Amino acid sequence: MPDDVTRLDLTTKDFDLIEAALHTQQKILSVQSKAGGSGARQKLSDLRYLTQRVGRARPAPQPSASYSWIRAARCMIWPSGTCPQKQ
Repeated sequence: MPDDVTRLDLTTKDFDLIEAALHTQQKILSVQSKAGGSGARQKLSDLRYLTQRVGRARPAPQPSASYSWIRAARCMIWPSGTCPQKQ
C-alpha cells in the first residue's frame, strides 16, 4: 500500500460511477488475460484489489429520516406530548 494516501470527498453517486467503471475495466482485462496477456493479468489483480478498497471506502448508508410504521403507531397510543422523537 502506498505511503502517500490522498483523501477525497466523494458522493454516493461518485462511488457508483467509479465502481461501474472499474467493473467495465475488469471485464476488459479479464478478456485480455484469457487471450494470453501477461501484463493484463497483473493489471487485473491490481484492479480487483482496488475495487475491494473502493467498496470498503464507500460510506455507510445514512438512516432514513422518515419514521418507521412502528414508531408512528407508538406515537398514536403514547400520552399526548410525550411521544419519543427521532433519536
